[in-house]
Amino acid sequence: MVIAAIAAFAGWWLANRPRPVQAEWDKPLASVSFAPFRRGESPLTKRYPSPAQVESDIKSLVGRTEGIRTYTSREGLEVVPELAAKYGLKVTLGAWLGRDAGINDAETNALIAEANAHPDSVQRVIVGNEVLLRRDLTAEQLIAQIRKVKAAIKQPVSYADVWAFYLQNPEVGREVDYITIHILPFWEDEPMAVRDIEAHSMDVIDQIRAKFPGKPILIGEVGWPSLGRDRGPAVVDQTNQADLVRQIANIAARHGFDYNIVEAFDQPWKSELENTVGAAWGILDEARQPKFPMTGPVPPVPDWRIRAHWAVGLGLVMTLLFGGRVRFPLAFAVAAQILAALLVTGIFHDVAVSFRPWQNYWLALRIGLPVLVFLASLIRLRDWLADPSLVLQGAPAAFFGKAPILARDPWRGQVWLVLSAFYAVGWTGFLLFDGRYRDIPEFDFAVPVAATLLLLAFRAVLAKSQGGGIRAALAFDGLFPGRRSVATRLLAWLLPISAFAAMLSESLALLDGRDFAAMHPSFADQLPYALTALVWNREMDLWAVMLLLWSLPFLLSRRAGATEG
Repeated sequence: MVIAAIAAFAGWWLANRPRPVQAEWDKPLASVSFAPFRRGESPLTKRYPSPAQVESDIKSLVGRTEGIRTYTSREGLEVVPELAAKYGLKVTLGAWLGRDAGINDAETNALIAEANAHPDSVQRVIVGNEVLLRRDLTAEQLIAQIRKVKAAIKQPVSYADVWAFYLQNPEVGREVDYITIHILPFWEDEPMAVRDIEAHSMDVIDQIRAKFPGKPILIGEVGWPSLGRDRGPAVVDQTNQADLVRQIANIAARHGFDYNIVEAFDQPWKSELENTVGAAWGILDEARQPKFPMTGPVPPVPDWRIRAHWAVGLGLVMTLLFGGRVRFPLAFAVAAQILAALLVTGIFHDVAVSFRPWQNYWLALRIGLPVLVFLASLIRLRDWLADPSLVLQGAPAAFFGKAPILARDPWRGQVWLVLSAFYAVGWTGFLLFDGRYRDIPEFDFAVPVAATLLLLAFRAVLAKSQGGGIRAALAFDGLFPGRRSVATRLLAWLLPISAFAAMLSESLALLDGRDFAAMHPSFADQLPYALTALVWNREMDLWAVMLLLWSLPFLLSRRAGATEG
């Protein structure tokens, strides 16, 4: 038990050693996007932060940034210019434009009033954000709003959008005083790795400079999410987020352009628009704590020690409860630590990505099924190791007489695994229709998949030692007492099909991109990218491999015809 616990903690330590990040930045950032919404607040539900919250958030940014960018001049942010002046921050003040002409007028009127009232703190303004991308206004309608603001204030006026829309609408670029473009390599139709940010940024800036010579350029949004699904080579983690933020500060200094990092704080409400990744772009978390240092190595999971203590402790408890009378106590203790580590990791992840009220109810399913599989699998393993003669036979009821209620009906372990497998098939099906935003669920199913594989491995070793058939030992129906069912036969087909569907979802998400279709109009142009996208996402590849491995015992059940555990 002690050896397994020490090995488990060493594994946690090795996996979470701080990773080197080459770029460093020891000065305040130029600017960060400022949206002081906390959990439960959202512009979608019209629940806005109080002036005290706004002041607290502005104060938390002092020393981290020289300026902030807002996206509205109303909705509780009317106090920003005055508070920014109080704390010595410059403001890039925004007006949110959409399809409602009345709201547009209210936004631009508020923008004009605040810019004129606070000329010292309001350094520049932005009229509209990604209006052309959303197709809320035409270029002509947008220009009318820009001209209205320019005629009423002294500060430079701009409009912000993804860089491609300035190239597609040069008339807008001619109207503004400076060009504000968004460069988000994670959200590009052809996403790219963090290491390519400098080459990509300079390519975009060179195009903008050639199109609008002499006009100042602001990268109005550039950043990286720390949590959520990968998109092809765009890998989501805290180290990559730190790497991009540090790189941009250095690149801007070398090449002479201005920038704004998106964003200051994680925004739970954005999960409604872009799922988990939308909520995790802040350089500070929900609690207004920095996610990473701006110099030195970056830990991939800062709270890994807390997770490790929970996992190692859980593994020890399970070993004490179920491993006291087994023939191979070290093997049991190691299995308990592996499953405990996966279970705790999944629980922490599922809690972290539950942002909305309905997700808290879903959380019960996301945590409950792995917990049931965890318990049933360890109890089943205990009974095998207690008496090797049970390998290819049903365990007598006497073995379960003193076990917890979940162990008295051992067939339930089979039910939990079958339910988990159908749940995984359903989730993968949704990836086909929402492959750009939906999370890849390897954390949710790590315990069921690992438990199945561990049970199969132990069963195969024990069967071989007794001269039993390996194929029958690997059949799913032999893991727990029970008979072959329509469900297990169906999963023998659905799981491998789902593995292919998971990889196909990446190609479909790529082909669905509007810019991608414009850049590659013919099928012949699109095909090489679509084929590459099948395997370019390492997270999706992992999920496909998990599904394939999980399908193996179901496929063997059809052939072996196993009926008893």
